[in-house]
Amino acid sequence: MNLVFVCSSLNGGGAERVAVNLANSMVGLGHTVTIFLRKNLPDSYQLDSRVNKRISNFHSISGQILSLKRLIDSEHKEVLVSFTDVPNIIAFIALKVSKIKPVFIPTVHTNLRVRDERQTQGVRFKIIRYLHKHACHKSSYVVGVSEGGCQELVDYYKIDKKKVVSILNPVIDNAALILSTKPYSARKKVKLVAAGRLTEAKNYFLMLDIIKKLNAEEYGRYCLDIYGEGELASQLYEYAEALSIIDLINFKGFETNLKDKLSNYDLFLFTSDWEGFGNVLVEALCAGLPVISTDCPSGPREILAGGKFGRLLPVGDVDAFCTAVKEEIRTPLKISNDDLVMHLNSFRGSVVAQKYIDLVKNAKRS
Repeated sequence: MNLVFVCSSLNGGGAERVAVNLANSMVGLGHTVTIFLRKNLPDSYQLDSRVNKRISNFHSISGQILSLKRLIDSEHKEVLVSFTDVPNIIAFIALKVSKIKPVFIPTVHTNLRVRDERQTQGVRFKIIRYLHKHACHKSSYVVGVSEGGCQELVDYYKIDKKKVVSILNPVIDNAALILSTKPYSARKKVKLVAAGRLTEAKNYFLMLDIIKKLNAEEYGRYCLDIYGEGELASQLYEYAEALSIIDLINFKGFETNLKDKLSNYDLFLFTSDWEGFGNVLVEALCAGLPVISTDCPSGPREILAGGKFGRLLPVGDVDAFCTAVKEEIRTPLKISNDDLVMHLNSFRGSVVAQKYIDLVKNAKRS
């Protein structure tokens, strides 16, 4: 197959990482893949040398649409896969004006309803929402990255549920090892870790409240490293200072090889208010870390198999998190390593790529 993936850039972000991993897996299976980027920004992820990369020379949306249209027509693309709202819209419009009519699969990487409820719903928001909804309705299929997210998409955009397909994110490299879960080894300090963009959805303010409360009785026992960048970085730093816990928090910035760092910690925290998936939860499980996560919409419940592979807690509950951390330290959750490996193999690149291939074949038949 001859595919084109459409992204804003490869400069961080979970959806962008999915695009890279999927592209790398696709070329490994013998397919031709071009990644079309709206913006020329430094790459955070490593593309396979066999993946073609094209960057639009235009800053305007109309110019980007024209660039993509020319690419589709000149290289006779069979499949068009796009990642997140604006790339989905650009791909849809480019397809409308193209001579070639490839299979079109937009992908949605968040819980749209919950996210949009938090947005300032001005004119720009309404235009993007209208166009994105229209693009999803006119697609061959829409891929959501969790069952919960797909159901929300069906209800929110009023899409035929037969058109919306859940395909898990390709988080794990095909050759990556999955480490056995390691219990906390008794020592004075407990090293906690978190990762993800510093945005409202992740609710790192709650995480800082958790660290404050955990250290109330024995200050300095629980420390936290946070990997990620984002618009709330300065506010989070100031909040940690205001809580007088700044000496317990390390803001580590973006890390391209996060999986190599995680095994140095005792426990992974995930405090999101909403998600599309939660790639870092898979990475933490692969690194053998115990995981404590909010049971937010959508993704963590599926990744942790309803609590089988990690503790699921109510959104926004500081006390529940503190209790769960202490319980995990005292009495680790018992996890079958064989069951965990079998579960995590469903997130491997080659497995996920094959599901996209099967979806394209089904679209061509219908």
